[in-house]
Amino acid sequence: METNEHKYIKFAEMTRDEAQTSWERIVDLGFSDYNKLSREERVWFNVEPLITDGLWDHYVNYGADKNSDTIEDLEYLNAHSVANLLRDFNNVYFPKGVPEGPDARQNQLDKFNEEQLENDIDEMDDTFWDISDKLENALLKHINKTGIGKL
Repeated sequence: METNEHKYIKFAEMTRDEAQTSWERIVDLGFSDYNKLSREERVWFNVEPLITDGLWDHYVNYGADKNSDTIEDLEYLNAHSVANLLRDFNNVYFPKGVPEGPDARQNQLDKFNEEQLENDIDEMDDTFWDISDKLENALLKHINKTGIGKL
């Protein structure tokens, strides 16, 4: 009696280092024409800098220009606790919305007590770094599941 076995080939999962060429392509596209990023690419484009630089750098660099997308992308990865850290910071320091550009954000932050701001930043980043491994794993799973790490 013959059996009809289905064989599934599992491809080796890529590390983020192995996907570097794809990452560079996505970064180039994201900076030249953000709206041309696919949903899967956008998630990587917005979340990767958080993993490498932390949440505070998100606000002082370009990342917060796409803050609402980043929060949406974190939710897409089920990284609700990280999304909530950004929301909580926004609610306190940017209640009318996150301004476009690092200078505009800094002007808004300058209106607050420096010591309190520094404490809130430290607390936000400390909490983030405690949970960042989960986010990194979720992003890597996303990269492999969607195949965007392969050229």
